[in-house]
Amino acid sequence: MARRSNNRGKASGPKKSNQNPNSNSAKARNQHKQGGAKKSANVEIYTASFCPHCQDAKMYMQVNKIKFTEYNLEKSKGAEKKFLSLGGKKIPLLVVKGKILRSWNQEAFEKAYKS
Repeated sequence: MARRSNNRGKASGPKKSNQNPNSNSAKARNQHKQGGAKKSANVEIYTASFCPHCQDAKMYMQVNKIKFTEYNLEKSKGAEKKFLSLGGKKIPLLVVKGKILRSWNQEAFEKAYKS
């Protein structure tokens, strides 16, 4: 036998909270209600299609389900400009949580990513 709700005839609407709507916990609840906070990648990688080390880095991140944003220097002048502004001279160049890695080294990547 199915249960019936005791809310018959009552208007259901958003519950009011006595908490400050600008508090961090209130913001977190609102993000959760809206489908969660936007998850942004903590890793940027500057690549070129001909670069085997770039492919290795991307494969490692894909296998380990690490979100990343790729900037292909062959396809984007804006990516090339940012690459140069970061002091880029060779690829891949990775930016991991704000730390610049100037080549692909799995151990260095893991250390930067986990910090």
